[in-house]
Amino acid sequence: MIKELFLAIILGSLLGFGVTGGFFALQKNKTPSVNIDKITPTISIPADKVTPTATTQKTNLNITSPENNSVVTTSKIEIKGSTTANSNVIITTLTNSYTTKSDASGAFSTTIDLDSGANQINLTSIDPDDNQIESQLIITYSTAKF
Repeated sequence: MIKELFLAIILGSLLGFGVTGGFFALQKNKTPSVNIDKITPTISIPADKVTPTATTQKTNLNITSPENNSVVTTSKIEIKGSTTANSNVIITTLTNSYTTKSDASGAFSTTIDLDSGANQINLTSIDPDDNQIESQLIITYSTAKF
């Protein structure tokens, strides 16, 4: 009886080690041997096929009024700034959207309505070449007396 018990333990151990070793061998073969993250593709274009491109003016967006993080006591404010000439300017708040266009010198101005409390104002300028730039203002409208 003891012989059979030792024989069963030895055969069970060999079978278990065999199955475990086979499992790890299969898992090792499934992992790629080449690190794909380190491959850098290169593109080669003959010099006679390259056409020079004109440099384009970068879109800019400067807000001159009001200052960021300012506190105002009126519900309407005028946003003034400058961007690339003849650009579309889109101004969005939590509740409204406003559009305007910059003049030939790039200046723009529009009046918007504010909600009570902090107002996040997103400004987007899109120039005639479809280049886009964004900016953000935080303006707080308060009726409290200082």
